[in-house]
Amino acid sequence: MKKLLLSAAAFIAISAGMTAQTVIYSEGFESFNVGDYVGTSPIWTTWVAAQEGTDADAQVTAEVAHEGTNSLHIFQTAAAGGPMDVVMLAGLTEGAYDCSFWMYVPAGASGYYNFQEDMTPGVGWAFEATFNADGTISVVKDAAEVATGTYPFDTWFQMHHVMDMDGDAITMAIDGTSMGSFLFDSPFGGINFFGFGDGVALGSYFVDDVAIAEAVPSSVVAPSAVAPARLSLSFSPNPARDAITLKSSASEGTVRVRALNGQLVHEQRMSGLERGQRLSFNLQSGIYFVELTAGGQRTMQRLVVEH
Repeated sequence: MKKLLLSAAAFIAISAGMTAQTVIYSEGFESFNVGDYVGTSPIWTTWVAAQEGTDADAQVTAEVAHEGTNSLHIFQTAAAGGPMDVVMLAGLTEGAYDCSFWMYVPAGASGYYNFQEDMTPGVGWAFEATFNADGTISVVKDAAEVATGTYPFDTWFQMHHVMDMDGDAITMAIDGTSMGSFLFDSPFGGINFFGFGDGVALGSYFVDDVAIAEAVPSSVVAPSAVAPARLSLSFSPNPARDAITLKSSASEGTVRVRALNGQLVHEQRMSGLERGQRLSFNLQSGIYFVELTAGGQRTMQRLVVEH
């Protein structure tokens, strides 16, 4: 498995728009040929080891680009997501860093990425961001929605993350507009660009001009400014057969279960969620999404039903 740490990589020349920062890594995909697999780069890999150059890897495209002619197209072909599933490795464990990249989501599609806590994919999720087909962004950490925002379709927009691993805080912004700050108490293993989205509209999005730089002191948010966690949702077992036990930070709310195509297959008003409540259902084997709406907030988690 690839083990190249960004902290050990050669520093790259200062790029436009980041003149006050030392850039550790930048990638605009211009050094690749169209059709090249990004997993051939020492900084990039696939979620499952040794799948570079397969349908789990992502290819460079000239369909659209933020700058230059190339970008990376991430999309799903399987109903459950993927198989395209690539990770940009970071391996940063301390200090403060500024990580940004540009995204393009076509109208009618959706998108997704997450920050990993370790260079080995799947060890832990620092947080995950979903770009819903209705133009909203939901950021979830530890099953709780911690930040929200909106994004434009059919145009490039920049996602910006300032991580203070010494102060355990991260600030997120889109096109310079803050989405808020929340707890970031883990290393920065890398970014997972997964071929998935909101579970309703197919995931299909483009990524370009990825950069990681040392953060300037004025951009770092003090831990005291970290926003409290929002609506949480957890349940078990998962996979389940005919019932799950739900828990939430909310005492009551509306629970909806949707199929992958967005069809509503179950809806129920529930109370006592902070203590744990049983939800029974009669569903075929497959992947579903459990959505909780309470107090003007919404969160959603994936459920696998197996018989």
